[in-house]
Amino acid sequence: MKFSDLPPFLKSSTVFSKMEIQQLLTVEELPDEDAIEAIRDEPEIYDLLNAFIGDESSRLVHLQLYAQRLLKNNDVIQAWKVMLL
Repeated sequence: MKFSDLPPFLKSSTVFSKMEIQQLLTVEELPDEDAIEAIRDEPEIYDLLNAFIGDESSRLVHLQLYAQRLLKNNDVIQAWKVMLL
């Protein structure tokens, strides 16, 4: 994947370092919609999504922070799933 392929919100993210962006670029293809939707019911994800109903900006930042923790554990695919919710 190339930098130009990233979603706009990631290109302008203030959460991720350049190294973390490079980590995200290591995937050949993004998770499919079914895989992304499947994580909605995971307790921590469910809580995050419900904590920021009506505040899309905060929701996006907190999802990115959660994805950042996943990247620290080298769980790149799961990080993508979280960010694409």
